[in-house]
Amino acid sequence: MATFETEAVVLKQFDLGESDRLITLYTRERGKLKAVARGARKGKKSRSGLVLPFSYHNFTLYQGKSLAKINHIESIAMNSKLREDLDYMAYASVVSEYVERAGLEDEADQALFSLLALILEKMAQAQKSELLFYLTVFKAKLLLLLGVKPEIENCTICGEKVDLKSSTPLSVEEGGSICKNCFNKNDFKYTLFSLNEMRALYKITFAEFSQLKSAQFSEEIIEKLNQLTEKFLVYHLDLSPKSLSFLYTIRKMNS
Repeated sequence: MATFETEAVVLKQFDLGESDRLITLYTRERGKLKAVARGARKGKKSRSGLVLPFSYHNFTLYQGKSLAKINHIESIAMNSKLREDLDYMAYASVVSEYVERAGLEDEADQALFSLLALILEKMAQAQKSELLFYLTVFKAKLLLLLGVKPEIENCTICGEKVDLKSSTPLSVEEGGSICKNCFNKNDFKYTLFSLNEMRALYKITFAEFSQLKSAQFSEEIIEKLNQLTEKFLVYHLDLSPKSLSFLYTIRKMNS
């Protein structure tokens, strides 16, 4: 049984026995992993104050027969704001649950890990008005990583280039844009997207994080892209976090 080190983000934690906690981590080197934090419930400061949801650390772990055990923690980013404010917690919980459901145990995904660590950092530094923007960007990037991003420039039916200058029908079920020729021949469930909305979808999907600012997009466009990315994750990947209902409750209270 070997000791190993890895960077990891804490996705969630549960009480285990009288003094321990079972921690679900998403690690850089091993993907999703469960580990025991001995004595975390009895106030061992080196662990109880660090193994908190949404925090990011360098862990030294010992791999036991069934579960890993946490030997040492060096903090990288606590992201405290994501636990101290209900609005921030709601958004961060959705991000963490998406990763928990999409990530595989003992299978590294460096891109997914980097996306998770970065989006939680951005959310912790964001204004409340920017949280929906960052969640929407996260979902667009997640769809890209998982290989089911919305097709924007080519018709999902015939493969021909789509004229985006006018309103474009976009179908979740078909996987993206539909050209006028195919649209007139078939009956699809669709939502019309303007040129500016398609440009925004393309940008949040493909642009580097450093090029993305919430001020670049209207609230209406972000809301529409939020709904689109959520529907894509449900329809194509069966990813529908339970924490979404909590987030919608919080958003309704704030509206």
